[in-house]
Amino acid sequence: MEAKTYEVVFYIVLVGTSVLILVGGFLISFILMFKKKQFQNKIEKNLMQSQHSQALLQTQLEIQEQTLRTISQEIHDNVGQVLSLAKLNLNTLDIEEGANKEQKIQSSIQLVSKAINDLRDLSRSLNGDKIADLGLQDAIDNELKIIANTGQFETHLTLSGEPYKLPAQHEMVLFRIVQESLNNTVKHSRAKNICIELLYGMAVFKMTINDDGEGFDAGRLEATETGIGLNNMKNRASLVGALFSIQSSPGHGTSVLIQLPNTTA
Repeated sequence: MEAKTYEVVFYIVLVGTSVLILVGGFLISFILMFKKKQFQNKIEKNLMQSQHSQALLQTQLEIQEQTLRTISQEIHDNVGQVLSLAKLNLNTLDIEEGANKEQKIQSSIQLVSKAINDLRDLSRSLNGDKIADLGLQDAIDNELKIIANTGQFETHLTLSGEPYKLPAQHEMVLFRIVQESLNNTVKHSRAKNICIELLYGMAVFKMTINDDGEGFDAGRLEATETGIGLNNMKNRASLVGALFSIQSSPGHGTSVLIQLPNTTA
């Protein structure tokens, strides 16, 4: 009997030990897998943060590049032309002309004043941090003034609600979307009027960019230069958690809408 008792105890101890080893092994495996998953999540999070930072940096560089391109074109097409007319007036000025002389002098003064105002607008655009310095509203207003100075477009900026400051990164991305949209309008739409509305809602900030140009079939837009530009705007909007939508049809202009939750409330 004693031998059988020892044998039973031995098997019980053996089984118990085996179970403990299995449970311990399972727990160790679970902990190792959990740690590995945590490590992978940390790597993925760091990668996403890095990609997000790179995307924001790329946006900032593109803002500066587009701004400098606009300034170069504005100086060549507008300011340079105005100053050339003023120079022509002064070069052909004849002291003996009388009333015509006064008219040329006044015309030259007006042309130089216009050039000074245009250069003042451009000088504000030279600042790479102009969005942070001016704020989204004034930066957009300045961009529209530069377009209006060409004499080919009527531009309007309207505000609704009580304005509030958005996060700096959000304003930077939204301004880049405005630049891309205006660039598409100037190049492709043949519009006469460009209107931007900023709606400062309690829960949502909305920005609408409208033009009365030729429009296009948004449903059939292929991966052309314009299509790529629209995809860029969509991607930028998602970068800051904004919703992007566009409405357009041939002969009825284009309307771009961006909606961004108000995180300042």
